[in-house]
Amino acid sequence: MYNLQFMMRVLIVIVNYNGKHLLKKNLKSVVETDYKDFDIVVVDNDSHDGSVQFLKKNFPGVKVVESDENLGFGRGNNLGVSMYPDYDAYLFLNNDVSVPKEWLKELVKVLESDDSIGAVGPKILYSKKRNGKYIVNSAGIEVDKHFMAYDRYDKKEDNPKYDVIEEVDALMGSAFLVRREVFDKAGGFNPKMFLYYEDVDLSLRIRDLGYKVVYCGKSKVFHDHMASSKKLTMRKRNVMSMKNKFISIKSRLGLWVAVRETIWYLFNWLIWKMIYSKRMSLKEFLKKNNETE
Repeated sequence: MYNLQFMMRVLIVIVNYNGKHLLKKNLKSVVETDYKDFDIVVVDNDSHDGSVQFLKKNFPGVKVVESDENLGFGRGNNLGVSMYPDYDAYLFLNNDVSVPKEWLKELVKVLESDDSIGAVGPKILYSKKRNGKYIVNSAGIEVDKHFMAYDRYDKKEDNPKYDVIEEVDALMGSAFLVRREVFDKAGGFNPKMFLYYEDVDLSLRIRDLGYKVVYCGKSKVFHDHMASSKKLTMRKRNVMSMKNKFISIKSRLGLWVAVRETIWYLFNWLIWKMIYSKRMSLKEFLKKNNETE
């Protein structure tokens, strides 16, 4: 049975870099969240688009932490937590995400229901509809034996069958609620990762500690996919993801495993590039190849 007292004090942490247009679009919905005890902090990564001034003028109740450099996603979130440590749980939320009023209650219900649950995430839907229907971006993440991460049900039409509560391998960092003590035990986000894979890495380290990572399909948020990182090329994103996956595997399982999995990835990338790149995406090829091993 769920504990319906909602005793947790929650801090919503939003990292922002030159995202004033996204704050204008999405922050109002976050402020209007229907939950008794929560605060919002925006960690600004040295923006030059007037983001801080916009926040102070239009959202005086939102806390603002100003960094004098672009810390990236993980270190930015770590900074927000370090500045405001007196909360029971932290909700890491992208600045390109909007939310309905009840979203946070449903996540806290799950987290309060079982002390062995370390983190919980919602159903993440693309904010742009397809043929008038919402489409799933992520319903939790599946991590295969080579530590490749795949968003479950990505690009599937939303359906009540996805409104379940179940354990998953990892959660997307676009919306990620974690207990304070679990975040502290895990050491926070890996500071060596600037962008990409840091959410998977944190999820896996939470599971390494013996805690469950849970998907809650009763909560949903809406994601302007890639809006906060659209200036990065696909090549740059792939390189950053591969580098951070190597860091994650090395820190958790040692150098040899990290080298072995990187060789596996590069070998399969070469085959895909030479033969299959015109037929399917790299992720589709890797997932199919992994299933047939």
